Amino acid sequence: MRHIPTTAFGAILVGALTVSAEATTFKEPDAEFIEAASAIGLTGENWETPEFIASAMPHVYKFSHSYTLHKGDYVRELPQSDQVLNLEEVMVQDYDGPISARDFLLNRMQNHNAVIIQNGELIHEHYGNGLDEFSTHLDMSVSKSFTAMAAAIAVGKGLLNWEDPAIQYVPELAGTAFETATVQEISDMRTAVVLAPGTAEKYWDTRLSEAQGYYGQEKSEAYPNGTMDFFPLITERQDYAMGEKYDYQDVNSELLGLIVDRATGESFTTILEQDLLQKVGVASDAHFMSDKKGLAMGSTGMNMATKDLARVGLIFLNEGKNELGEQVLPAQFVSDLWEGNEAVRSAWLKGKESALAPGYYKDQFRVLEVGDYRILAMIGVNGQMCVINKETNSVIALNGAYPMAETPRFATMQFHQFVPAILDAMSN
Repeated sequence: MRHIPTTAFGAILVGALTVSAEATTFKEPDAEFIEAASAIGLTGENWETPEFIASAMPHVYKFSHSYTLHKGDYVRELPQSDQVLNLEEVMVQDYDGPISARDFLLNRMQNHNAVIIQNGELIHEHYGNGLDEFSTHLDMSVSKSFTAMAAAIAVGKGLLNWEDPAIQYVPELAGTAFETATVQEISDMRTAVVLAPGTAEKYWDTRLSEAQGYYGQEKSEAYPNGTMDFFPLITERQDYAMGEKYDYQDVNSELLGLIVDRATGESFTTILEQDLLQKVGVASDAHFMSDKKGLAMGSTGMNMATKDLARVGLIFLNEGKNELGEQVLPAQFVSDLWEGNEAVRSAWLKGKESALAPGYYKDQFRVLEVGDYRILAMIGVNGQMCVINKETNSVIALNGAYPMAETPRFATMQFHQFVPAILDAMSN
């Protein structure tokens, strides 16, 4: 393969060539898949609609540019526990009475895959929608947590500092609403910038999705520099001091990914591949969606196997170490997530999610007090999540295709019904 010059954000695509960015592989949209999908009316523009989302979830990265994050030689084995969790026997109390956790998960939450680990052993796993333990699935905003993990590893290497002004890494932020933000405030989503209103179906600033090519490449034509053309559009802030209010906004995750790229001189997907996934011991390659210029989609790009997502969750029960004793994530980063601080607790109370549960949002993770439990959670819409709980020494990883992106009903089902029922069952 001949050498192709790269940008500050990693590899770029030239013509039809697939260009490597270090060990990760940068790919253009999969034309063969897109043609096959069109036979049922599935396109890059409509894949997230209720009619098509279940069919699309294992394949979404093929509509966009993406990086392949290759697994390494080491795979963490997950032995089967003698204590199997039978979801047909675990009951979830719903509005119309008790229902088995199996039926609640599959039929009401529209779940595809579930992997539940306790004490380092599998107590339950199932796969649906034509998937198996090696199949990738779009993780939606679970991806944000991976972007923050890449940032934490960069900090651990001395390449980045949480308290640095973001503009130090991205001078293009001059004149934008992020001009005075620190890396930490961006990572905690404490910037409270003003975005363009979305729609009922797409409740975010859709200019970001268009610039990225998230819904296919046609809409990205108006943004020749990809995501970099979106950041300058954000010039206003809400009436809060920088760092005062938590407001969940995808642009923070995209900017955090860009900061890591600038700090390290390569795509943050390289850190994820070599310093996280390969050391955690994933069993399958993952795919991280990207804009056409090679800037990975920090808010929504990860496509990985559910069982591998659970493997990642395990290191948060071990102070950031893998089963070999290697420090994968900085211990301080993991400790700070679990402990929180006054700034993120105060900011949480000013945001709308405070109605969900007591807790806070820090470094693209949520910590929630749910019933008798304290959970650390990576969360994505439509049913993607990885929940870690110390009291039961457990990890719950789910992937699914609930047909609506963000509803109070689904949040209740996840965090006030299903998760507590499973944790109760593991506690007994």
